[in-house]
Amino acid sequence: MKITKQALVCATGIGLMLTACMNSCTGCKRENDATEMNAQSFLQAHLDSLHITTDSIVDMDYNFQFLTSDGPVTDSINATISQWCLTGERETDVKNAITSAFTKENEGLVAELKEFYDPDDETYANMRYQIIRQGIFDTDSPDSVLAYKASIYTYTGGAHGASIPLTLNFSLNTGRKLNLDDVINTSRQEEIIALMQEKVIKDHGCTNREELMEKTGLLTLGELYLTENFHIRKDSITFCFEQYEIAPYSSGITYISLALKDVK
Repeated sequence: MKITKQALVCATGIGLMLTACMNSCTGCKRENDATEMNAQSFLQAHLDSLHITTDSIVDMDYNFQFLTSDGPVTDSINATISQWCLTGERETDVKNAITSAFTKENEGLVAELKEFYDPDDETYANMRYQIIRQGIFDTDSPDSVLAYKASIYTYTGGAHGASIPLTLNFSLNTGRKLNLDDVINTSRQEEIIALMQEKVIKDHGCTNREELMEKTGLLTLGELYLTENFHIRKDSITFCFEQYEIAPYSSGITYISLALKDVK
């Protein structure tokens, strides 16, 4: 694996610059107890990031925000980001987790390319794999909640790549990952799913389910359900459905947003 000098500068420099900037903010102090902090002030006190790229025979780009460790709340959030977005393990040192995951994935893909493709073949340059992983906090989270949006793009041959959205929501009081039934009354799922279908029909300018399916391909591969892949904002909740989950690839990723007041 070869990591560019620019990438190394970016990987070490961004984190240092952000940390220095955030630590010097007037009125921003670090506290283990996050109960008095909203999402924006919490991030001002703790935000850090790491960006790594490579120019080897695999095009890879990892760009993740995480939190400077300062107690059980930040450690819990960092460990969950590591578990769901990177290594599958709960590691509080996210910077190390990002670097380890990047190195492991790059080495595996490079070995695979060398096994299946001949560098002397004129088509070899067109067979480069591409991996883009990124994660960012959302400052529009409601009080006491911190939302995180991640995505994974992978191309390892074929007609096109694949994009996977991943959303996480955390309690600022405990650092625990929130499940859907922590936020809304999931026992009313039939009513909520009806609202989701009504909203997606309206968003695409259709009048009924049949027109939506014919015009967009949505709901042709699966039905709507209360997915745990959701994203909380101050006034809304957005449900995310992956490619091929409820619609063909051409329909893309499906996002359905409902007002929180309508589903609470």
